[in-house]
Amino acid sequence: MIIDLIENLDEYRSINPKLSIGLEKLNGVEIDYNKRFDFDGGYLFFQEGTTNPIDEGTFEAHKKYMDIQIVLDGSEYVAWVPINQLVVDIEYNAEKDVVRFNGSPKEIMKINKGMAYICLPHDGHKALKHINQATKYKKAIIKIEI
Repeated sequence: MIIDLIENLDEYRSINPKLSIGLEKLNGVEIDYNKRFDFDGGYLFFQEGTTNPIDEGTFEAHKKYMDIQIVLDGSEYVAWVPINQLVVDIEYNAEKDVVRFNGSPKEIMKINKGMAYICLPHDGHKALKHINQATKYKKAIIKIEI
């Protein structure tokens, strides 16, 4: 998992050149929480809501897409652990590009407004969490084909 500021995301285009296309698309659309925005090599969408307790839910990972999760307002905690240290809870669903895992986080990081994180296929992640008190968030999620 890579954590950085939003303004530095284009520096990671060497991981996947389609990242630049996704960032251009993000900068060229109006926020709409009910719409998916497709582009060559991926898509993006927006979410808003309230975080859930860190001990609830499962970890997830993806095989077809890498996630770029960008906090536009508010904050969240994200738990991370390599998938080889987790136990599969729900087998891979190719249609949804997700596998669900159980396990304990190796790290828990607070992601504030203006920050982003990139999840690669080996990154088990549990997003949209809080530790003591729920917080509101608004974010963009860019899915880039691997």
